[in-house]
Amino acid sequence: MTHLERLLLTLAIIFCSLAAGWSLRRLGDTGIRALSPARIDHLRHWLQTVAIFILIPLSAMLSLWGLPQPEPGLLALPLLGLASYICGGLLALLAARLLKLDRPQTGSFFCCGTFTNIGAVGGLVCLLFLGENSIALVALYRLLEEIYYFSIAFPIARWFGPDNRNQRLNFRAFRPGGMLIAIVCALLLGIALNLLGIYRPAPCSPIASASLLTATIFFLFAIGLTLRISRVWGYIPQSLTMCAIKFAGLPLVIIPLAALAGYGTYESGLPLRTAAILCSMPVAMTALVPPAMFRLDVDLANSCWIVTTCGLVLALPLLMLALPYL
Repeated sequence: MTHLERLLLTLAIIFCSLAAGWSLRRLGDTGIRALSPARIDHLRHWLQTVAIFILIPLSAMLSLWGLPQPEPGLLALPLLGLASYICGGLLALLAARLLKLDRPQTGSFFCCGTFTNIGAVGGLVCLLFLGENSIALVALYRLLEEIYYFSIAFPIARWFGPDNRNQRLNFRAFRPGGMLIAIVCALLLGIALNLLGIYRPAPCSPIASASLLTATIFFLFAIGLTLRISRVWGYIPQSLTMCAIKFAGLPLVIIPLAALAGYGTYESGLPLRTAAILCSMPVAMTALVPPAMFRLDVDLANSCWIVTTCGLVLALPLLMLALPYL
């Protein structure tokens, strides 16, 4: 498969999955009882649960099990992922100041900067362009994702809410979530099987790839079920600024850090290329959760998510041209 074919396949999977979910919800809006809002919401919840607790952990475990000669230096990948979340949030706060956003808008903009779609879209791009071994690296890169999001990002977003103007930040509400427990257990099992030298059956490789691909389709279809595009036009400057952060600002910071960590020397540069892809992904759907919870600007977050996701049409070709030089 050529690079162009991989690019077209990636974009087709992303936008067809989103369009299918959006079309099903629109069909439900016509009044069909079998597609009532309650049933649509139940379907969305089921798809996300299967992807988070079964398909993604299974894919990560099988891929890490089959990773050839794991290097101790790769264990620093979670720190590189953490650096990308923090940097994205800081760049968003700086841009919000320059754009003169109010507190609720700044809180939403921060969420868009720090929450990145490295699980579904990032994992899919890595799988199609870098192969099955990159799945384990994606899992390592995002190991601290949920810890950071729920212990740091959520309290900061809450602080920007209208009810917390004069309150201090509180970072003591974190509790390990089910997603974190599932992915950590999968990683530990994959590492243990690898280090013990237990033979991985040949069918595990296609199963790992198929699991991640199915999880991505489930995630994007579920996102399409909630997609609202009517108010995007009111936030074009903010959304384009977020595109600059996601597709230019973060790569300019994270790719040199990955190179300094020596990831260009491992496995013919696979970890460096994986990090380059993951730090160049659009806003995650999770960025819409804190604005809804803490009375921030939901429309701003929704617009940034839609525009950056559509921005992949331009960002991915540029990324694919750059990868061979990393």
